[in-house]
Amino acid sequence: MRSDLSDVLVKSLFIVASKSRRPPAGPYADLLDRAVAPATSVEELTGLKEQAKAFLKVAGDRRHRDAATLLYHAAVAAAFVHHGVTISGRPMRRQQGLYEKFAAAWEGRPIGRLFREAARRVAGQSAEE
Repeated sequence: MRSDLSDVLVKSLFIVASKSRRPPAGPYADLLDRAVAPATSVEELTGLKEQAKAFLKVAGDRRHRDAATLLYHAAVAAAFVHHGVTISGRPMRRQQGLYEKFAAAWEGRPIGRLFREAARRVAGQSAEE
């Protein structure tokens, strides 16, 4: 997964998420809601992450690739924040900048709070190393 997303791509992901209640967005809105929910299990978050990777492989356009990327990162951040588990092969410290961008883009929303907390915890881990 890319973690070097530009501000333009972050804004694009924001548009995908904010419009995701419209039918063309397909399953992404419901999947994002499940990924962000504190009660979602690690097993289910791992499944959502894998589903996002599968969506990326078949995405026909940028909008779907962006939505799948967002779902991937939401599942990874949720496992880290809600369960203290890392479900990505990439070190969490490599995601900190991206999660800070996502947090700023969705300030005041559940997904923004999730990414803010993930970035905060990653920063705390980096300080301990």
